[in-house]
Amino acid sequence: MPILKIAVAKPLRTTFDYLPPADCDDKLIAQLQPGVRVEVPFGTRRLIGVLVSRAPESDVQRTKLKRAIRIIDTTSLLSKPLVELCLWASHYYAHPIGEVLTLAFPPLLRKGANNRTPSNGVRLTAEGQVAPQGIMRSPRQAALIERLRMQSATRATLKAEGFNSSIIKALIDKGFATPCGLDEPESVTTLTETRPELNDEQATAVKHIAQQRGFAASLLYGITGSGKTEVYLEAIANTIAQGSQALVLVPEIALTPQTAARFQERFGAAVGVLHSGLTDVQRAREWERAQTGKLQVLLGTRSALFTPFRKLGLIVIDEEHDSAYKQQDGFRYHARDLAIKRAQLERCPIVLGSATPSLETISNVVNGRFQHYRLRTRAKASRLPTWQITDVRQQVLQAGLSKQLIDACHATLSKGEQALLFLNRRGFAHTLLCHDCGWVAQCDHCDSRLVVHKRQHRLRCHHCQAQKPLPSHCPNCRSQQWQGLGYGTERAELALQSLFPNTPIYRIDSDTIGSTAQLDQVLDAINNNQSGCLILGTQMLAKGHDLAKVTLVGIVDTDALLFSSDFRAEERLSQLLTQVSGRSGRGEKPGAVVLQTHHPEADVFRRVIEQDYWDTALSLLDERQGSGLPPFGQLVMMHADSKDPHEAERFLNAARQTFTSILPANHLLIGPLPAPLSKRAGKFRSQLTWLAPHEKNLHRYTHLIADTLARLPHKQELAWSIDIDPYDFL
Repeated sequence: MPILKIAVAKPLRTTFDYLPPADCDDKLIAQLQPGVRVEVPFGTRRLIGVLVSRAPESDVQRTKLKRAIRIIDTTSLLSKPLVELCLWASHYYAHPIGEVLTLAFPPLLRKGANNRTPSNGVRLTAEGQVAPQGIMRSPRQAALIERLRMQSATRATLKAEGFNSSIIKALIDKGFATPCGLDEPESVTTLTETRPELNDEQATAVKHIAQQRGFAASLLYGITGSGKTEVYLEAIANTIAQGSQALVLVPEIALTPQTAARFQERFGAAVGVLHSGLTDVQRAREWERAQTGKLQVLLGTRSALFTPFRKLGLIVIDEEHDSAYKQQDGFRYHARDLAIKRAQLERCPIVLGSATPSLETISNVVNGRFQHYRLRTRAKASRLPTWQITDVRQQVLQAGLSKQLIDACHATLSKGEQALLFLNRRGFAHTLLCHDCGWVAQCDHCDSRLVVHKRQHRLRCHHCQAQKPLPSHCPNCRSQQWQGLGYGTERAELALQSLFPNTPIYRIDSDTIGSTAQLDQVLDAINNNQSGCLILGTQMLAKGHDLAKVTLVGIVDTDALLFSSDFRAEERLSQLLTQVSGRSGRGEKPGAVVLQTHHPEADVFRRVIEQDYWDTALSLLDERQGSGLPPFGQLVMMHADSKDPHEAERFLNAARQTFTSILPANHLLIGPLPAPLSKRAGKFRSQLTWLAPHEKNLHRYTHLIADTLARLPHKQELAWSIDIDPYDFL
């Protein structure tokens, strides 16, 4: 009898051997494929595991092996390439295979639910079938019973026929109806009749992508507003025409509704959306539609990468440079990099699009690994904005705004146009200071200052989310002479209301926007505005939003990035400036950008204004090559945190001593050092960095490092992790 090697969603870097369930015959077991869900005993609990492989024997004596409880799926719900992707990702990122495979299932299936879409339909119970007409006091409930006597139906169908959720719930509560799983009607792709005419550059990119057979990676590099989405849409239309499906990834939920609207306008019900903001039932439904081939386009955020498809024919990564594609905790994968690997395994093309590609992607183009299509002109014949650098040294600022920027806003509004002000800091003030004694409000749990949120009358930590009321007096000297240092979007909004009392002001940050529906409402109000308005926001505004009436962009403060210790700081600042400035002048009227800075001589500003982003990136690549940093070398970050202020550093010091004996001489270990945010959420944090040149089988060392860390003795409350290709050094 074969052995089942099962992965469970636990932080354990191994599979576990089980005997098959007693009621399973050898023929069934022999047909099981990797990806099948299996319920197994694990300690005192029952867990849902995933079959990784079958083996003739185990290293453990058969008499000591437990039997699996039940086989949930007779056939694998995951495609062979997707299982291979999970195994590869587990190896590359040195992460437990059970936690990786779990991502390939929606939450309901992780709990052992049936693989059919759960509870999406309603059917009558036996009591409902024989219920007399007069028993229902509500005419609508009586009508629903008559409707369901003809045929069970999905909730979506019933709602379209006028039966709302409360009517359906009332029947279920009375025992006359029950939830059930039903097949959704097949989606029909309906291409819109009127489509924008592609320019020559767009048409060339679409033509070459359509000619690709098997795996091929392409970069679609287009300036802001150049119509990259139209290229995606045409490439996807070609993919659907060939009977295949397409996966489109976007970096954040905030971009999903706006992008989804364009895709649904083109392809109708054939488009599905998958992100963490959906309910478990909604996620299971979209997952099943992709897996069974009922949808032809899936639009989603990072984790949508692990969705199974019946026939995947194209992957698109929009805004491929965005750091949101990198998971920052738990399984620290990069969705862009794994998407490239999945395209290899699925043998399909992948298109990476951006106006500011990452240096890793540009390096792949330069080295001939990726093809390259370029869009040099804006769609709709609009021009790139003009730039003005404003030196704010020795100027009197009003909530961080210079006279030049305020005057530019007045001039823009007088023409009935819109101005966007970018300030990448939330709250009223980033520090609360006692003017008499100098006391500063610090977070009790982090090595950071509390941010003033005046409207909420709270002090909040933006790292651990701790908060407390604004104090009435200084706890040190009892003074009431407070000063708020620095400017956030809340403070800037109050200043703008005073400076522009008759102008609509829309503030967009995570304090004012709590859902995609709220963001949609604000964006609709902005796009419907006819008399001019001011838009104030954080980085949420820099990512792909098409605000056609904005003709002025004011960049209030980006100086902090000039002095960051992060080696990617100049790359990120160049990307940020290019993306934010690209919101200006996307319509028929020309645009302008006003950049405020205390360092107008900084080379990065000159590069962004005077050079094409590509040239800037090539200059940065030359600098990276000289230092051996990514993409010319590889970084691995080892983190440790503990409530004991010395335990994390002691643990990593012991690790370093071991690593020194196993790593080659040309591999560099840096640290251990305190993390830039040395205390967070009550724990002291240290990190040890490993910089290695790219070489074959480099990851054999990664697994040696993981095994070493797992064996090192440490206090139970200490936590450690490994981050391959880290993006965040905070």
